[in-house]
Amino acid sequence: MKKIAIFVEGQTELIVVREYLLKWFDYQNLEIECRTLFSDGKFHSSEYDYSTPNPQFHFQIINVGNDNAVLSRILKREQYMWRAGYEKIIGLRDMYSKEYREKSTVIDESVNKQFINARSEIIQLRATQPDKIKMCFAIMETETWFLGLHEIFEKIDKQLTNDFIFNQLSINLADIDPEKDVFHPAILLERIYGLIGNNYQKHKGDIEALTHHFDRESINNLLEQDKCNSFNVFHHAIHGN
Repeated sequence: MKKIAIFVEGQTELIVVREYLLKWFDYQNLEIECRTLFSDGKFHSSEYDYSTPNPQFHFQIINVGNDNAVLSRILKREQYMWRAGYEKIIGLRDMYSKEYREKSTVIDESVNKQFINARSEIIQLRATQPDKIKMCFAIMETETWFLGLHEIFEKIDKQLTNDFIFNQLSINLADIDPEKDVFHPAILLERIYGLIGNNYQKHKGDIEALTHHFDRESINNLLEQDKCNSFNVFHHAIHGN
């Protein structure tokens, strides 16, 4: 059985990764364990576990509760994960952060590269098996990927067509690359929800409602488009060698 560990910064990312895995594998041949690993350094069970009989793939998704803690928790638990039979460790966090805003108030490709390269260097210096660890960033937030999968808004509410969103907010989600054009995607999601009198506040129910409309076809469509490259990076980190 292939075993992969995925460390994420929060509940939003945990739900998104879980639903992505379920939809990509069509609920077949996989086992998902969801855990929290906060400041007390102890593993705690989380909801969202899932398993099929005789799974071929095992994923453990670990919510560390802090964007800056993703890499440090990976390095701290690395040896344990190898001894437990994991063959790959992936980290996922948002690029948008206080640290980023101190460097730039717009999306800056050079700043993106600084963040990515700095974490890669830390992995090379401090990990015992750096080639088996991949740190991924959602640029600028995980919500960027929802904007790339903009068809899901119409599934949430028939009124939220791309044309309607464009007419109301002057943003054409079909044409833009949200990870290059939207500095704070969660705010845009709030504005889109506001068009139908709803709120988006990153709550569990908000994320579940969005990810409910994931399917393999929409994921493939996003992978094939020239946008949201950070999603491609994350996808290939899981499925590549």
